[in-house]
Amino acid sequence: MSDLKASASSHDEMDGLDESAVGVPAPNTASGFTRDYSLPTVVPKRIHPLAAMALMVAALIPILAMPQAHKVIRKLQHDGGRGRGVAQAAIVIGYLNILLFALVGLNVAVAALLHSAT
Repeated sequence: MSDLKASASSHDEMDGLDESAVGVPAPNTASGFTRDYSLPTVVPKRIHPLAAMALMVAALIPILAMPQAHKVIRKLQHDGGRGRGVAQAAIVIGYLNILLFALVGLNVAVAALLHSAT
């Protein structure tokens, strides 16, 4: 017969990889695991600071807030991010305040005109 004997093959001979050369831990060991079970913290993205500023200024000086809010919306459309709704709210509040200032001014002018006529 033949003098060839079947030798017991190791894991490395079966797949042809040498795990010890690449730092792979031995099978069935828990050395690569840690006891830290905490989830990673997710930092929420903040709204664009100029959008928040435009919203605050829109209540007092809408003429200054309107261009700033439009600029923030264009920037957010281009770069992405949060704060588009805040900038849109600043635009709406700014237009409403401009309308309110115009109506108050018209009311004062009509009252002054009627007062001087009598």
